[in-house]
Amino acid sequence: MFNAKYCNNQDLQMSCGERLAEEIRKKGFRVTPQRGVILETIAHMGGHLSVLEVFSEARDRLPGLNITTIYRTIETLHQAGMVDLFYSGSGPTRFALRDPDAPHGHLVCGECEHVFDVDESLIARLAEEVERKTGFSIDSHHLTLLGVCNDCLSKGKRRIS
Repeated sequence: MFNAKYCNNQDLQMSCGERLAEEIRKKGFRVTPQRGVILETIAHMGGHLSVLEVFSEARDRLPGLNITTIYRTIETLHQAGMVDLFYSGSGPTRFALRDPDAPHGHLVCGECEHVFDVDESLIARLAEEVERKTGFSIDSHHLTLLGVCNDCLSKGKRRIS
């Protein structure tokens, strides 16, 4: 996800949404008025979003916005390498803006569907270890691990086996 320093860089005289629009143009995609509103909404909401959450916020700013446009825009951002998609098991697909300077990882609880961020150094070490042991080249920019959080385990919820 683009972090605050990326969005609020003092040297950039543009909003987070404008920065994202510039990035998507550089990758060869058009920025329509609808995409502009969606990009602004994503930039300001931050976090681990679902399409429905973005739609709920963006339609207030652009009445008549279609949810299909949100889905297509997220797919375009994913193709452009600007968002990472992750699945929470039974919940909706979520996404986060990709920070080009840091890997991003999630632990997703399969019971309560809470999403926890994972420290980037831990992701890098894990990827290096897997690469070393398997010879497999890991894209460590985004990693999602499914399991059960401590809160759910303490309440007697199932343990992933």
